[in-house]
Amino acid sequence: MTMMTTTTTMASTARPTRAATRAVTTARPSAALTARVAMRGKSVASFAVAQTAACARTGVITRAAYTHTNKKGLSQFVERVGAGQMKNDLIPFRVGMTVKVGVTVIEGAKTRKKRCVNGVQMRTRNGGARARVQPYEGVVIAIHRSGVASTVTVRKSMQGFGVERVFPIHSPLCTFQEVRGAGKPVVRRAKLFYLRNLVGKQAKLKTRFVAKKEGLSRFEVKMQALRAEEAAAQAKADAAAAAAAAAEAAAAAAAEAPAAEESA
Repeated sequence: MTMMTTTTTMASTARPTRAATRAVTTARPSAALTARVAMRGKSVASFAVAQTAACARTGVITRAAYTHTNKKGLSQFVERVGAGQMKNDLIPFRVGMTVKVGVTVIEGAKTRKKRCVNGVQMRTRNGGARARVQPYEGVVIAIHRSGVASTVTVRKSMQGFGVERVFPIHSPLCTFQEVRGAGKPVVRRAKLFYLRNLVGKQAKLKTRFVAKKEGLSRFEVKMQALRAEEAAAQAKADAAAAAAAAAEAAAAAAAEAPAAEESA
């Protein structure tokens, strides 16, 4: 009898589960709980669809209703947002190739001057801001591929000192152009960090002669296809604009016809 009494007391003082507490404290079960019960054992995509439907049905919006809050959904959300900011006309980057980078620098936009107006000092932007392109040429020693945040590390030797700069390849302020030489550099590593410890002629990559292939390269074919696609899109937009203008003209003529008849 004593053992049974003890068991009953322990059961009554046991801490309830989170799902049970949520079901008791709320009049309606949450959308996340309803979706978990309905889609138990199914895929994450099906769970997200069922969860959204449960939110619409129950009217309860929880943090779990947003698909970009979990790790997988967050990566997909970042890829979807960054897809519109990625360039389509990039050169095929390779470690060891020599590139010429054009960096757009805006001068005069951030400089400010003070002027006194009615005894009060006012800060105004200095006019005459202009943009210039700063060239930078060097060897690609590393490529970091991370979607819209991809970068390349370019190294060059200037006055006996090694200079390295990291450029975001999808930035609208950076343009890249390959510098072709007499041969193709011989590279057997993905990162050429060993060049930091070399000076003079030792820091130059070995090259091997490669016969020039006839016809267009893959990059040139890609650029031609891209230009053709842009031309087709522009022609389609022009046709749609012309059709809209013609429809507006027809509607205006139809509206003016009854007025002309009444005046006659």
